[in-house]
Amino acid sequence: MSVSIRPARRDEMAAMQALEHDAAQAFRAVGYDFCADGPVRTDEELERGFREGAVLIAEADGEAAGFILLWPVDGHGHITEVSVAERFQKRGIGRALIEAGEAWAREQGFDAVTLTTFRDVPWNGPFYDRLGYAEFAPGAGETELAAVQAEEAGSGYAEKPRIAMKKIL
Repeated sequence: MSVSIRPARRDEMAAMQALEHDAAQAFRAVGYDFCADGPVRTDEELERGFREGAVLIAEADGEAAGFILLWPVDGHGHITEVSVAERFQKRGIGRALIEAGEAWAREQGFDAVTLTTFRDVPWNGPFYDRLGYAEFAPGAGETELAAVQAEEAGSGYAEKPRIAMKKIL
């Protein structure tokens, strides 16, 4: 399988939303049905990525297999979403998307990348830990990340333990 990563186009937003919904079905295996049944990133969120950050698509053998959405948060690159279609999972595509996101962050002059994720889901917290991300509590200078966490809690995504993680580049 040949995988390539390229900038997404605005006319692919619906396809990315479908990919995200498909990817979220994996959460059923760990009893997080609220993720599988939950909303996907909105057009406005994707548009913010195009304007302020990066939206990258992974193609596997020429077919859209996943995407990553990033934008600045508290002076760091922030991974807002990584989704890989279920049939392409466990093939290194998520890792490749994260590496591409980290490369974007370096190119933008950021010294770190942050994200929020589920602590106990194997392809969330433990996966990011293996990639060099460490759990941390946002401090006084990280009000935007604290707002992200508050929004997640308000929308029900803190139903299970969520954490913030950071990787120094």
